[in-house]
Amino acid sequence: MALKKRIEFEFKPPFILVKSQSLTSLFDRLANWRVFSLFGWAAVASIPVIAASGLFLLLLSLQALLSRPEVQQAQREAGPQSLLLIPGLNPYLPIIYGWLGLVVALIVHEGAHGVLARKLGYSVKSSGLILFTVLPIGAFVETDEGEMTKGRGRDVVRILAGGPASNIVVAILSLGLLILVTSGLQPLPMITVERVISDSPAEDAGIQPGDIIAKVNGRAVTSLSVLAEAISSAGYGGSVSLEVIRRGSEVLRIEVDVADLGAGRPMIGVRLANAEMQEWASSYLEVYKARSLSNPLIFLLPPTFPNSLHPFSETQICADSTEQSPRCFTMTEIYKHQTIGDAYPIAANILYWIWFVNFNVGIFNALPIYPLDGGQIFRRTLSTLLGSRIGEPGVRAATIAVSLAIVGIVLSLFLIPYLTLII
Repeated sequence: MALKKRIEFEFKPPFILVKSQSLTSLFDRLANWRVFSLFGWAAVASIPVIAASGLFLLLLSLQALLSRPEVQQAQREAGPQSLLLIPGLNPYLPIIYGWLGLVVALIVHEGAHGVLARKLGYSVKSSGLILFTVLPIGAFVETDEGEMTKGRGRDVVRILAGGPASNIVVAILSLGLLILVTSGLQPLPMITVERVISDSPAEDAGIQPGDIIAKVNGRAVTSLSVLAEAISSAGYGGSVSLEVIRRGSEVLRIEVDVADLGAGRPMIGVRLANAEMQEWASSYLEVYKARSLSNPLIFLLPPTFPNSLHPFSETQICADSTEQSPRCFTMTEIYKHQTIGDAYPIAANILYWIWFVNFNVGIFNALPIYPLDGGQIFRRTLSTLLGSRIGEPGVRAATIAVSLAIVGIVLSLFLIPYLTLII
């Protein structure tokens, strides 16, 4: 069936292909940009690096499975589906953010193929989305297979390399924005007045149980020591200026005297809660920001992974965990963003999953596994370099051998956790 003669629906149960030729004009316009000519060659140069990175990560995962029983146990508990990049099926890939990341990755990947194909004068017969019922699960660009088969090797390799390389570009951009977002985080004020001592300066000043002490003398109270230092500096007979948050939103500035309440040190007369959590939140955020800049590979651990400590995850952190009713907070409850406030977890998760999915799609498609992009590039390159010596049968045999070797590594990640139970 057709809609306005521009959109076609092709049913291949259980999938629906939504095809259109209208995007070809968009590919043509983008192909006129000089940057895509440079991108094509940059993509070819980057493919060996991307493929080597993917192979390194595979071998690293294999080594961890072979040498660490706890990793095998964790993999068995998560199930083999945890190795699949399918939101909802993979327990660590959230449905909404995961599908968003996957759709972006596939559109970017296939779009790069389409733009480079038009840039190099190859036909794009159609392009569109792949739906599972009404759920988009992929995108495609249908090039002319005959043209691609007979085309010049360097042209075809550029078209093929554009897909994985574009995913890596989007992944790096998203990761950079994610690091920028997390750099703007601050710990939320959490030090809370649990009790006000009778006839104390705090009671006289109107401090109430439940008030959150945000600042003292204009300085953020990031730990109990900050408050204690200010009170000690004021000394007996002095005063401190507190900024407190009451009932979650009302901000009050209160001047509180400092007195001798019999403890041998200057006090204002309050008992505080969450001081330990406040100090942990402040010190951890400093460490996290430093690590995100020095080692961005920490972002390969998803925020949905158990005990993940990304500040945009829903991992719970508990103070006084030995008590019967410990006070617990999720990571998103103890941080805020200077500009976007409490909306930062949504922005951070969108950026994270676009980074994570594009990175994985990019490196997997760059691997020399035929008929993935990397496998086709490997075969074309081998044919160009050694085709005259070993002939096409030799090229085909070498391509199959390399593909099977890497597929074997991938399959071993699924099987080893269970084989070790038998051996």
